[in-house]
Amino acid sequence: MTAFHLRESQARLTSLCLALIDPILTILAGLWLVTKLQPIIESWMQHRPLHYFTWAVVLWLGCALVASNVMSIVIPVARGFGADGELFKASKARYLAFWVGVGLVVASHIPSAMQWLTRQDQFPDYDGTIVLSLVALFAFFFGARDFAIAAWTAISAAVTSARVESRNRRVWQTSRGQLALCGGIAQGVFRARNLATGAPAKGTLLLYGERSANRGTIVIGAPGSSKTRSKVYPDYYWGLRTSRRAGAIVFITKKRATEDFLAIARAFRRPDQIHVVGIGADRASLDITAGMSHESIGDAIKDGLGESHSEFWKQGPSAFVEGFVELIQALRPATVHVPAAVDQDGNIEPGGDAYHFEIGDTLPTLLDLVTLDGRLLDAVFRHALELVTRLEAGDHDEALKLRSLLREVKGRVVPLLKRDPKLAEELRQSALPQIQPFGRGAVRRAFCDRHGVDLSLVEKGHIFLVEIDEAEHPRAVNTVVRMLFRRVVQMARERTASSRVGNLDPILLICDEYANYAAAGHVQAWNTIRESNFVATVGLTSLSALVKQIGDQHAADAIVSNFSNKFFFDTDDKATRDLANELVGKTTVIRHGTSEGTSTTSGTSATGSMSGGSHSSRATSQTESKTEQREDTLDGSVWRTLQGKRESASAIAFIRTGDGTMTDVVTLGVLDPSNGIATAIPEHYGL
Repeated sequence: MTAFHLRESQARLTSLCLALIDPILTILAGLWLVTKLQPIIESWMQHRPLHYFTWAVVLWLGCALVASNVMSIVIPVARGFGADGELFKASKARYLAFWVGVGLVVASHIPSAMQWLTRQDQFPDYDGTIVLSLVALFAFFFGARDFAIAAWTAISAAVTSARVESRNRRVWQTSRGQLALCGGIAQGVFRARNLATGAPAKGTLLLYGERSANRGTIVIGAPGSSKTRSKVYPDYYWGLRTSRRAGAIVFITKKRATEDFLAIARAFRRPDQIHVVGIGADRASLDITAGMSHESIGDAIKDGLGESHSEFWKQGPSAFVEGFVELIQALRPATVHVPAAVDQDGNIEPGGDAYHFEIGDTLPTLLDLVTLDGRLLDAVFRHALELVTRLEAGDHDEALKLRSLLREVKGRVVPLLKRDPKLAEELRQSALPQIQPFGRGAVRRAFCDRHGVDLSLVEKGHIFLVEIDEAEHPRAVNTVVRMLFRRVVQMARERTASSRVGNLDPILLICDEYANYAAAGHVQAWNTIRESNFVATVGLTSLSALVKQIGDQHAADAIVSNFSNKFFFDTDDKATRDLANELVGKTTVIRHGTSEGTSTTSGTSATGSMSGGSHSSRATSQTESKTEQREDTLDGSVWRTLQGKRESASAIAFIRTGDGTMTDVVTLGVLDPSNGIATAIPEHYGL
């Protein structure tokens, strides 16, 4: 796989080498004319002038001009066959000289033209020789000059490329043996704009190792800016390649991306280490609440029911949900009979038919219970009391534990329902979108399977691609991803508490299209993740989209600030541009100005006054000024240079490394396995 910047360097050297063709052919044309002049000069030396035919002068001169300007015809022909115009940008094609040569060759084959030209020749013995001598002399002079310039430029470019390659190899050597991510090739824009600090030289390979990568990377760019192909995919690729023991969790909300992530995973892991979790016969399943603490499940439910405005949910339902989770785990598996709802006369109310309720998978059961349906809760409590009675006959400790738990849950729920009768309906409406996908369909089978794969395998280098297409299952995306995200947070807490956290293998966490499932509760979660050797890469379309999803500007700002490495791709979002401007800072701009002024004075002299005379004078002044002022480093001209192409993309990189903060406009290669494009790999620099 060829690196983009390697091909760019090769293209430049090729262009400079092509520029040598015309100077070389010009020198050869001069030598050829000298060979034609040799017998004439020898005759002159022996004082025997030899008649020189006019047609020969015209023909040979035309051939020399054509030969020394051959690129004038090669360039349009090559571009017609699809050659890149950049290959010929260093060539200076002389079209006029080429077509003059063609005209002379054609004229030498027209008898009438030659007869007319011969009649104009008053000195047939000498003028042709003189013309060819002058042409040969100029050919040597200009050919040698152009050749020297082009050769020096090509050699300088080759030496510069070799120095950049050597420097970048040294950078890579310092990162070997640990996870390293590629931040692109610096374009030198900020150094040219006089940025005070952190502006790398043009051509510098910006790498950041595991220590910096642990601080998180956020990628912001509009759709079509190539942010996924140029940063999200490469981060995933480099993480797996440079750290052979790294695990990975990838949240995929657009099914078409699954094959790309899967193709990259297959290059570095065995098939038994890759798990594609999702809906379908060829997908694995898991229980998204398995291993989660009561607190983590409560936080996830709180995120999902964030639209509720009651004081109860504003204060946080974690403790409330914890009791339900413990109760479910103590009672499952079980089938509870819910009796019909009857009125005061004993008649069944409309819609109040009896039914059987299964206590099984944590999430579906929990979502049903938090709707606080009175009949359902009474049936569950009654079943729990019956179980306590049966346990008291055998396992007294378990019976005591379950009775205490039941008392605690009822103590929270019953007063709540009495104090706020509208709360049950409010919670029911809030939880309904989350409950429906987990009824008995494909979503429940895929994400509530207690016998599915264990997410904890990620710590052993396994890869989990969690696929939940927002187009097919829009109501389930938030619940599935937020539950798994909280599971990741709990895993991060456990890793942070470990005494050997510094020796734990890294885990890649890829959250593309993050604005689809972000929550205000993630503010502290990201801080926990970054401290536990997780390497997170998050993709956003814009900062405004994140604010809209969360509904809290301060929370959105706090989430973005948790990521130390930031990449801004092409975007028109004002909030995103303002953030980039604030991060990059200002630069000192020096402006030189010149102003001119003219003044006229008039008066009357003493002598002139007696005769009524007067005089006037004009004076011209010129003033030069120099001003310094602080301006934003990023302006419209910089943003307009950002673009996503088929094989590369450009972005504004803000990278924190061990040497400080590096900021510049960078070129990133594209990694796109589905289209066979793989130019994100800078092998040219030893990676």
